[in-house]
Parts: sequence; structure tokens; C-alpha cells
Amino acid sequence: MKKILYIILGVALMSIMTVTAFAESKGLVVVAGSTGRTGQLVVKHLNSEGYQVRAMVRSMEKGKRVLGDDIAMVKADVTQPDTLPPLLEGADFLISAIGTGGGDISPEDVDYGGSVALIDAAKTAGIKKFIMVTSGGVTWRFHPVNFFNDDVLKWKRKAEIHLRSSGMAHVIVRPNGGLSDDPANENKIAFEQEDKWGGSISREDVAIVCVEALGYKQADNKTFEMQNDDDGAVVKDVDWAKTFGAMVVESDNF
Repeated sequence: MKKILYIILGVALMSIMTVTAFAESKGLVVVAGSTGRTGQLVVKHLNSEGYQVRAMVRSMEKGKRVLGDDIAMVKADVTQPDTLPPLLEGADFLISAIGTGGGDISPEDVDYGGSVALIDAAKTAGIKKFIMVTSGGVTWRFHPVNFFNDDVLKWKRKAEIHLRSSGMAHVIVRPNGGLSDDPANENKIAFEQEDKWGGSISREDVAIVCVEALGYKQADNKTFEMQNDDDGAVVKDVDWAKTFGAMVVESDNF
């Protein structure tokens, strides 16, 4: 009788361990641009959704100051491609929220060149899905942002084109309009694929959309804009399968 009891207990324990392991095995996500204002929120929501997180940082000191001591970090720089393979080793997914943060580095070097280096390294590393945050307005022939920011939107668009041609499963998220620090679910949001004039959008809403896109195959290879819209829904009420499923892969917003 004792042997039977031990066997039952052993099977039950193994079942619990299997369920727990499955619940915790959403995958390892590398976050590029993790110390930026959007990237920090991506890290936060990946953690809350049960993903493992590895943050790319250019400075370990800044990384710990911004993200804390509990986040795994690897020192790497998209403008130094040889630093990227160790960053991506063993990772399943990548979310890139990189962008020129001022200084002497140009959008051509970071938003384009850095993105290309990251995309190429991700493909070599076997990344399963690449989520890239760019911007609304990238397809415009003339956009005021380009005049004051070294053609940043032009370079972001070229990076998008490189990602689409890579053959990797990907999602391109374009915050449309000014980024705000409003908390998630404060504003109703909507999704489009026309790259029209935008208004504003919360960084936290953008971060949540990036994280949700990881888990839905319906989002694969889609490019879309998102912005505040009174006719939309707050992010917690979005039907993700339906929303991503309604989008097309080849749209007029390339």
C-alpha cells in the first residue's frame, strides 16, 4: 500500500512540476533599447506576462540604475555588430525599441545601421520572432520630423524594409504621433495600416502591444500604426486575435 501511495504522490508531483514548467516557459526575450522610456516598459510587461528577459545595455551601471538588479543584462551596442552574438545566444524572441538618443550618433548609424546589424545577428541566432518599434510617418515623402532630425523617419523605413526581407517572422509597430507617459488603459486606442497623420499614443500602450504581438501568430509579418482614438478600445479590452487577424501582411503603408 505504501508503494502505491508513493507512486501516486510521485506522479502528482511530476504533474505539478510539468504544469509549472510549462507556465513559466513562454521564452527568453532580448530587449534592445531597454533603458529607453519605451524599452523600460517593455521589460516591465514582459516580466508580468511570464517571459524571461535579457536586456541589452550599453552601460551596466545605467542598466542597473534604470532596470534594477533583478533583470539579466548583457552589454552590447548595435553600432558594434561583434557584440551582438553573445547577446542573442539562446534567445527565442527580440523586441527592438532602439532609436537615436541625441549626441553625435546619427539616425543613419542607429535607426538604420544599428537595426540592420541587429536583424542580421538575430537571423543568424535563429530568433523566432522580431518585434520592431519604428514610427508613424515613415512612408511620407515629406515629413517635418525629417527636417529637424537628420531624416530619422527615412532611416527607420529603410530598417523596416530590411526586416521584411530577412525572412524572419516579425511585427513592425508604428506609434503614430507624439509619445506620452500616460499610463496604460487611460486612452482608447486604434490600429491602422495607412500611415496617416497621427495624434498621440502612450508609451506603455505601445509596450503592451509589443508584448502581446509575441504570443499571437495572427500578428506575424504585419506592419501597423497605433494611436489614441475615441472610437477604439482601451488596451486591456482589445481582442488581440481578432485585431491582429484583421490586418493584412502586404498593405499600402510600406
